[in-house]
Amino acid sequence: MMTLITVFEFIAQYRVWGLVVIGIGIICYLVRVLLDEDRSALWRARIYKAIYRVSGRTTAEKEYIANDIASRINLARRRMPFAKEYLPSSIGVQWIEGGKGEAVSLGNDEMLVRLDPGDLQEENIVLMANALVKRTSLAGIRHILNSPLELSMDMNLVKSLLTEIGDRRILDWYFRNEYQPTSDDSSEVKKWNEKITEIDERGLFTRLLLVELDNYSRQIIGKTSSPNMLDEITGLVEFLFRIATKAYGQDVPLDYMSRYIKIGVILVGETSKVLSDGLDRYLKAFAFAMRRQLASIYVFVTDKEWLGATNPEIYEQFVKITKNLDKDIEQHFQIRKEFELKYACTDSAGNKRKARISRYTPHYT
Repeated sequence: MMTLITVFEFIAQYRVWGLVVIGIGIICYLVRVLLDEDRSALWRARIYKAIYRVSGRTTAEKEYIANDIASRINLARRRMPFAKEYLPSSIGVQWIEGGKGEAVSLGNDEMLVRLDPGDLQEENIVLMANALVKRTSLAGIRHILNSPLELSMDMNLVKSLLTEIGDRRILDWYFRNEYQPTSDDSSEVKKWNEKITEIDERGLFTRLLLVELDNYSRQIIGKTSSPNMLDEITGLVEFLFRIATKAYGQDVPLDYMSRYIKIGVILVGETSKVLSDGLDRYLKAFAFAMRRQLASIYVFVTDKEWLGATNPEIYEQFVKITKNLDKDIEQHFQIRKEFELKYACTDSAGNKRKARISRYTPHYT
């Protein structure tokens, strides 16, 4: 994107043509905003906010809050890895007087949230995020989950959604008034919440656990729920928790096989192994996972960014080798790459790390 100085230099040099090009750019941007309901709502919120500040009219305040909440929640939803699977694409907001907020499904891809006017925008956004998550996430498995595990997943889904909004005041309000009190209220909720939190801090909650639970829900459609189904889900959570809390050099199971869930995880992070053996050990691990007829295989790469400051040469070697892993996997195996997601996370020691997770589904003949 051009800076203001570059824009002025462009106009000064090309004059009329410069103005024409910039005008076309502005028009294209406005058309893009108009065609995107969420971005349009964001601009409407800004306009109504300005009107409210000047006039003090309650109607303008309500329009500002309604558009602001809908746009921020929707735009945050679109940045989340599981957005297409778990949340609707259209969210409307209405106000009611003297009642509690509620969520109403209007169709397969639309949702209406009614809010009672409140003094705090943070509270309104949290209320809507709660309604949205409980209404639209974990579809097909809520009847299987026990209450503490369900509540723990919901709390962390809301936390992830609010984090994507990027406003600390909203997160502070949520942690102080809902997240912490709910977690501390029950030992069972606290236990499951600690496990989900550890999984989430490694970046494996929305990018792996929810993906597999969504796939699981499709496999059990029409089947009567049983204790074994809950055991499969809790077993998957325990499996990922052990990976998330794995200490350096510690061996933990890297595949999980139950009746409907069959996944493998390949961890790429130990610098010495990468530099000494290259990709050979990871390709062997992938081949072993294929032989076990796993339904999905995840490759989880954690970057050694700190190594760049202490030994840039070794760091560059590590980055170069790990970047070639995906190409070699697709070359050697009959698989379909479902996605690759890059993000920042913390490791089990609390250090900030860059990470990359890829999901592959093998083709077995």
